[in-house]
Amino acid sequence: MRINRPLAFLVALLFTAVVVVGAFGTSWNTVSELPENPADQSNIEGIGMLIFTHYVAPFEVLSIVLLASLIGAIYMAKGEGNR
Repeated sequence: MRINRPLAFLVALLFTAVVVVGAFGTSWNTVSELPENPADQSNIEGIGMLIFTHYVAPFEVLSIVLLASLIGAIYMAKGEGNR
Protein backbone atom coordinates (compact mmCIF):
# COMPACT_ATOMS: atom_id res chain seq x y z
CA MET A 1 0.00 0.00 0.00
CA ARG A 2 3.01 2.32 0.42
CA ILE A 3 3.58 2.37 -3.35
CA ASN A 4 0.18 3.96 -3.95
CA ARG A 5 1.07 7.31 -2.40
CA PRO A 6 4.16 8.03 -4.57
CA LEU A 7 2.31 6.77 -7.63
CA ALA A 8 -0.65 9.03 -6.87
CA PHE A 9 1.71 11.96 -6.36
CA LEU A 10 3.38 11.24 -9.71
CA VAL A 11 0.04 11.08 -11.52
CA ALA A 12 -1.08 14.35 -9.91
CA LEU A 13 2.23 15.98 -10.83
CA LEU A 14 1.94 14.83 -14.45
CA PHE A 15 -1.66 16.07 -14.64
CA THR A 16 -0.59 19.45 -13.28
CA ALA A 17 2.27 19.62 -15.78
CA VAL A 18 -0.08 18.88 -18.68
CA VAL A 19 -2.51 21.59 -17.56
CA VAL A 20 0.28 24.16 -17.07
CA VAL A 21 1.89 23.38 -20.43
CA GLY A 22 -1.52 23.53 -22.09
CA ALA A 23 -2.39 26.83 -20.46
CA PHE A 24 0.90 28.60 -21.12
CA GLY A 25 1.81 26.89 -24.38
CA THR A 26 -1.43 27.81 -26.16
CA SER A 27 -1.84 31.05 -28.01
CA TRP A 28 -5.08 32.44 -26.61
CA ASN A 29 -6.69 34.23 -29.51
CA THR A 30 -9.31 36.85 -28.74
CA VAL A 31 -12.00 38.43 -30.85
CA SER A 32 -13.35 41.93 -30.45
CA GLU A 33 -16.98 40.88 -30.91
CA LEU A 34 -18.94 37.75 -31.55
CA PRO A 35 -20.33 37.33 -35.08
CA GLU A 36 -23.87 38.59 -35.18
CA ASN A 37 -26.78 37.08 -37.03
CA PRO A 38 -29.86 39.36 -37.09
CA ALA A 39 -32.20 36.40 -37.57
CA ASP A 40 -30.92 34.64 -34.42
CA GLN A 41 -30.61 37.08 -31.52
CA SER A 42 -29.29 34.41 -29.13
CA ASN A 43 -26.24 33.89 -31.40
CA ILE A 44 -25.95 30.22 -30.43
CA GLU A 45 -24.62 29.26 -33.85
CA GLY A 46 -21.88 31.91 -33.71
CA ILE A 47 -20.81 30.88 -30.21
CA GLY A 48 -20.78 27.21 -31.26
CA MET A 49 -18.63 27.97 -34.29
CA LEU A 50 -16.13 29.88 -32.14
CA ILE A 51 -15.95 27.16 -29.47
CA PHE A 52 -15.33 24.35 -31.95
CA THR A 53 -12.95 26.24 -34.27
CA HIS A 54 -10.86 28.88 -32.47
CA TYR A 55 -11.28 27.79 -28.85
CA VAL A 56 -10.91 24.00 -29.04
CA ALA A 57 -7.92 23.78 -26.66
CA PRO A 58 -9.49 25.86 -23.83
CA PHE A 59 -12.74 23.92 -24.28
CA GLU A 60 -10.92 20.59 -23.87
CA VAL A 61 -8.91 21.81 -20.86
CA LEU A 62 -12.15 22.98 -19.24
CA SER A 63 -13.77 19.61 -19.87
CA ILE A 64 -10.87 17.81 -18.15
CA VAL A 65 -11.02 20.18 -15.16
CA LEU A 66 -14.79 19.74 -14.83
CA LEU A 67 -14.45 15.95 -15.07
CA ALA A 68 -11.80 15.95 -12.35
CA SER A 69 -13.99 18.10 -10.10
CA LEU A 70 -16.96 15.79 -10.70
CA ILE A 71 -14.89 12.73 -9.76
CA GLY A 72 -13.62 14.55 -6.65
CA ALA A 73 -17.16 15.52 -5.63
CA ILE A 74 -18.33 11.92 -6.01
CA TYR A 75 -15.38 10.69 -3.93
CA MET A 76 -16.07 13.26 -1.20
CA ALA A 77 -19.80 12.49 -1.17
CA LYS A 78 -19.13 8.78 -0.85
CA GLY A 79 -17.24 9.29 2.39
CA GLU A 80 -15.06 6.92 4.39
CA GLY A 81 -17.87 5.00 6.11
CA ASN A 82 -19.26 3.47 2.90
CA ARG A 83 -16.29 1.23 2.12
